[in-house]
Amino acid sequence: MTPTYEELARPLPLISPKRWYYGAVHRIMKLASPLSKGLSIGFEHGFDSGVMLEHVYQNIPTGTGPLGKLIDKVYLNSPGWTGIRARGELVKDALRAALYQHAPAQGGTLRLLDVACGGGRYDLEVLREFQDKRPDVKIEATLRDYAQVNVDSAQALGQKLGVRGVTYQRADAFSDADLAQATESGLIDIAIVSGLHEILANDDLIHQHFKQLSGVLKPNGTLIYTLQPTHPQVEFIARTLPSNTGDLWVMRLRSAELIESWASEGGFKSGARWMEPQGIFGVVLANKS
Repeated sequence: MTPTYEELARPLPLISPKRWYYGAVHRIMKLASPLSKGLSIGFEHGFDSGVMLEHVYQNIPTGTGPLGKLIDKVYLNSPGWTGIRARGELVKDALRAALYQHAPAQGGTLRLLDVACGGGRYDLEVLREFQDKRPDVKIEATLRDYAQVNVDSAQALGQKLGVRGVTYQRADAFSDADLAQATESGLIDIAIVSGLHEILANDDLIHQHFKQLSGVLKPNGTLIYTLQPTHPQVEFIARTLPSNTGDLWVMRLRSAELIESWASEGGFKSGARWMEPQGIFGVVLANKS
C-alpha cells in the first residue's frame, strides 16, 4: 500500500531499519554524485528542478569514465524519468493539437503562456515545427519559470532552434500580479502548466491556480495541464532525494478525478486525457468554459 503524503513527510523512528536503509542509500548516492551528471544536478539544484528535467529530456548518459556513465544510464532509465520523457511527448502532442485548433485560417496572432517552463524544450520544439508549417501565423509566446537558470536555459535553446516571437521571463506562477502582466498585450489563447502541481503539497494553492489560469485565457481558450495519480518510487524519493528547496522531495499524489474537479471549479471543461504507458503521469487538454 502506498504511504500517504503525511506518512512520507513524517521522519521514520530512529531505530527503524527502513530509516537506516534509506539513510545509507542517500549517502551512497551523494558519494557517487560527482561521477554522474544526473546525481550531481540533483544534489546541487534538486531532483525536481528544471535543470534536472532538461537532463532527463536529453537522455544522454553523462559521467566521469565508464562507471559514471553507467550510473547515469541506470538513473535516467528509472521508472519516474522514463515516465517524464513519455509525459513530455504527450505535452508536445497536446500543444500541437491546441496550436492548430486556435490557429486562424490565414494570418493572425496566437498567444501562448507557459507559467513553469523549466528548460522550455517541449514548447520550443513544437513552436519551431509550427512556425515552419504556418509562417503566416504570428506567435507571441511567454515562457516563464521561478528559477533564472531555467529561464536562461530556455532562452539559449530558443535561440539555437531559431524560434521567433518568444519572451523569456522569471516570474511566480501563482502571483496574480505576474499573471496579469502576461495579459498586457491581450488575453492568452493557450496556457500550459506542466509538472508544477505535482511537486507541490498545498492543495489549496493548486485548486486556486486553476481559477487564476482561467482569468488569463480568452473565452474558449485552452489549458494544458498535467497530473500524477501514482508513482512506484514515491517512498524511495521521499526518503532519499532532496528537492529544489533543499528539503526531501515528498510528493502528494492526486487522482485524475480530483484534479479535473478542481479544473472544472476553476472554469474549465476537461477534454482529452492521455496517460503515459506506466500510468504515472497524465496530460489533459481543457477549454475555458
